[in-house]
Amino acid sequence: MTTPLRVGVDGRPLQPGFKEHFGRGIGLYAAELVRGLARAPEVELTLFHDPRLPASAESALPGVRARRYPKLWPAHPHAGTQMAVPFGMRSAPLDVFHFLAHGDAPVLLAGNAVVTVHDLILETMGTLYAGQRPLVYAFMRWLERSAVTRAPFVLADSARSRDDITRLFGVPHDRIHVVHLGLHPRFRPPGREAIEAIRARLALARDFVLYLGGIDARKNVPLLLGAFQTARRRGAENLDLVLAGPIQQHPDFEGLMAHARRLGYGDELRLPGYLADDELPALLGAARVFAFPSLYEGFGLPPLEAMACGTPVVASRGGALEDVVGDAVLRVADGDEDAFAAALLRVLGDEALRSELRERGLRQAAGFTWEHTARATVEGYRMAIARRERR
Repeated sequence: MTTPLRVGVDGRPLQPGFKEHFGRGIGLYAAELVRGLARAPEVELTLFHDPRLPASAESALPGVRARRYPKLWPAHPHAGTQMAVPFGMRSAPLDVFHFLAHGDAPVLLAGNAVVTVHDLILETMGTLYAGQRPLVYAFMRWLERSAVTRAPFVLADSARSRDDITRLFGVPHDRIHVVHLGLHPRFRPPGREAIEAIRARLALARDFVLYLGGIDARKNVPLLLGAFQTARRRGAENLDLVLAGPIQQHPDFEGLMAHARRLGYGDELRLPGYLADDELPALLGAARVFAFPSLYEGFGLPPLEAMACGTPVVASRGGALEDVVGDAVLRVADGDEDAFAAALLRVLGDEALRSELRERGLRQAAGFTWEHTARATVEGYRMAIARRERR
């Protein structure tokens, strides 16, 4: 019988109240990966928690052991990461200790550490963020660089992220393993009843273009606001634009709304706010087009989710997006507002193109599952161990 891999996972991204990870994004990745690892017979899994925060539901999964880090220093969360976490990761005999986001890894990494890099926003998009709290930006960039360059082994969400890691930090490809993210089975074309129900609940009487995601600078939502208004002037006047997600709490929200008012938006701009996970497929499937103008993504789940729900996608090239969506979307050069408007009009007005994009999208999205993510992650663990043993 094969000896199981003893894997420790930094479970803090799963804990409510831990930074911004909880929920979608890194929190979603963390939850789905841990569930997959818990089902893997070749893995003996231990989840490490911050003792000050509520435990996650994943810590009670069958086959998962839970341990607490030493009591983290209360002065600042970064102090706990840099001082207590290294003690915790050395407190149990483990073959691998996995940090689910490189920003959560301490500078002092043990030789069995594996770090997931989702994106390199601070490096690739620095001009968009350096002016906001420059000292904090510089410190976070230093932590990012330290985590990536010191990690004995790295998992990257996409080939683009892998290549960025090598180009920016000099980490060789043999220290990096690409592991794509997955899609929950709920993301599939919804039925008519589900679509009618979400339309009624959100009072979406007209057809609409949908955006789902954040509104920080790299997401490039102001370009979408301009492109949609241009499309309306050129014939798409009977459409709404829906910006979904909890964007009202974002610090850039007021600035975005001021921009919308300058562009002349009225009730055609709809802001439904947060939607439960089980409502998202119906909203995605109800949209005429899913628009995603992001300038940079380390992976890019929202357009993939839209494709899985049978909705045509117009997207920028956006870093790793080309790796993920392939030729299944209508792509637009980054930052070209007029071209984005033209692409929206083309998809809205050409039923043959809509049908082709729908079929391509369904085929492309079918290749991304969380089961595959878990298997590829275990493969990465074995590669990390083999590399360590060769040294």
